[in-house]
Amino acid sequence: MDTIPREFFDISTLDTVSGAAVAVYLIVRFTKPVFRRFLPDWTVRLYTLSLSWMVLGFARVADNAFTARGLGLMILDGFVVAFAAMGLHEAVHDPGARKIFIRRDS
Repeated sequence: MDTIPREFFDISTLDTVSGAAVAVYLIVRFTKPVFRRFLPDWTVRLYTLSLSWMVLGFARVADNAFTARGLGLMILDGFVVAFAAMGLHEAVHDPGARKIFIRRDS
C-alpha cells in the first residue's frame, strides 16, 4: 500500500474541510488581485464563500454524493471552508500584519 499520495488533490481530498480550504485558498490567492483592483475588499470575501460552495458542490457531484438532504449541510460546510481559507491566508501570507484601513472619500 502506498503511503505517499500520487496526486496532490483528488475528489476525496476536496470533500474534506482541509482539502477544500487549501484549494479555495490557492484559487483565491492567485485570482484576488483582479478583484481588488476593480472592486471593494468585501467582494473578495464573497468570492471566497461562493468559491467554497462551488468546490464542495463539485466534489459532491463528482463523488455521486450530492443529495437534497446534503445540500443544507454543504451550505454550512461552505461557510466553514471559507472561514478556514481566510484564516489560512492570514496565517500564511502575513501572520504579524497590522490592519491599516484606508478611508476612501467618494
